[in-house]
Amino acid sequence: MKHVLLLFFLLGLAASGTSQELTSRVLYGGYVFTLDNQIYSLNEMIRDQPKGTELRRLLRSGRRNRLWGGSLGFAGAFLIGTALADALSDDDGDESLNHWQTYVAAGVLVGVSFPLISTADKRIEQAVGLYNSGPALGKIPERDPIFYAGGTREGMGIGVRF
Repeated sequence: MKHVLLLFFLLGLAASGTSQELTSRVLYGGYVFTLDNQIYSLNEMIRDQPKGTELRRLLRSGRRNRLWGGSLGFAGAFLIGTALADALSDDDGDESLNHWQTYVAAGVLVGVSFPLISTADKRIEQAVGLYNSGPALGKIPERDPIFYAGGTREGMGIGVRF
């Protein structure tokens, strides 16, 4: 009898200790969070956190760094592409972008974007770690069910997201 009670106690302890944690991943250039099989966007996470908390500060900083890093990286890549297109067209007129200053500026833009995106990833990881260290530090509100209808080539359907 002692062994059966001890087994049930250990199973209950193991089940309570393996609660789901907040996880994050990068999806199409943005972050997606998963908690208890619920999917949250970065904006939903920021909106649902109380103002002035460390968790909200880290999430907002990560979003801001990701936005600036992506914007500067895109601008630098666009500048490199247009300068190379000018170089390939053999047009070295006054309005040509095929000058060393263009390549330096594009390299600086792309070079600055890497640390910004890396910092964003670190901040989001810190926020997830902070949330998982104590869920009382952040709050995830209850969601109302969302009804939706959709269609594909194979057919149509309705669904509910909780």
